[in-house]
Amino acid sequence: MQLHLVDNMWKCLNCGTVHAERPNFCNNCGLVQAGRGTHEKYRILEDYCRPLSLIMRNNNITHYFIDACAGSGRVQAYDDKGLIDGSPIIMSKTREWVEARIVDKTKPQQANCIFIEINPRTYKLLEESTCNFPNCERIFGDCNQALPKILDRLDSERRKPFAFIYVDPFGLGDPPIMMETLKRVLERDYTELFIQLTVDGLIRASGWLPHRNSKDPAKRKKAESFCNTLRLFIGDDGIDEYCNGWEKWREGEKEGKALQYYISGLTKYFPHIEYVGIPLGSASPAYYLVYTTRNDTGRKIMQGIITKAKR
Repeated sequence: MQLHLVDNMWKCLNCGTVHAERPNFCNNCGLVQAGRGTHEKYRILEDYCRPLSLIMRNNNITHYFIDACAGSGRVQAYDDKGLIDGSPIIMSKTREWVEARIVDKTKPQQANCIFIEINPRTYKLLEESTCNFPNCERIFGDCNQALPKILDRLDSERRKPFAFIYVDPFGLGDPPIMMETLKRVLERDYTELFIQLTVDGLIRASGWLPHRNSKDPAKRKKAESFCNTLRLFIGDDGIDEYCNGWEKWREGEKEGKALQYYISGLTKYFPHIEYVGIPLGSASPAYYLVYTTRNDTGRKIMQGIITKAKR
């Protein structure tokens, strides 16, 4: 693989398109670009999906790995030396890992994967990179529309299957992940949520709060939309306190306080929550990975993975 930096420009390793600066994904072919700490994020995801699936198969429990913002399957590495497995590939390969380690080979495979992607070019790459993996379903469209339908379908089964849902959008999402979508996930039993919280996105959303009473209807509508999203995580009881605090908090403390409100709001739905800043050990994380579960065993597994990663 040749070095692809050309006169300080950025070159896509898939199609060769040159960009003036590093994009989230190639505008020509849709290849997703890894960011700071992406390798660490994927390692944590892989280290959790494997034991989770092994436990589920040992107990004959059908389970689904659902990637709500799947991307291109393989992504361009942050150091630009090649392509690496993205979250859909990691989830798909979990079946092989479990098969190699399970003692009772007579137990049927129970893992299924569902990948949702809205960008048509990125979706095409997703299809190409995952087409040879069994029990993988790909859905082209907006996860706000697709994810609730998937969960309705799973809930119609005689024995409701377990769902591990991974939500990893760019920023707040494009389109943004809607309050109703996340609420449907949070309120479902037999579900774990692993979500990327972009700190800048949370701060930008909070920055709109002072405009809730704006005389400009467009500003007021956008501010209310962001407020409703924040209300999902913070809760109706805490949203007014959060809004009042936001305007009073100093710049240096807004990130930490906003994160704590976010986490405390999730405890309304899940008693066990683990989170970690990415890149690991950074004083100013680009984002946080937030894991939620109702199962103490899952919490202990993720806690151990995060502790190991930090070392």
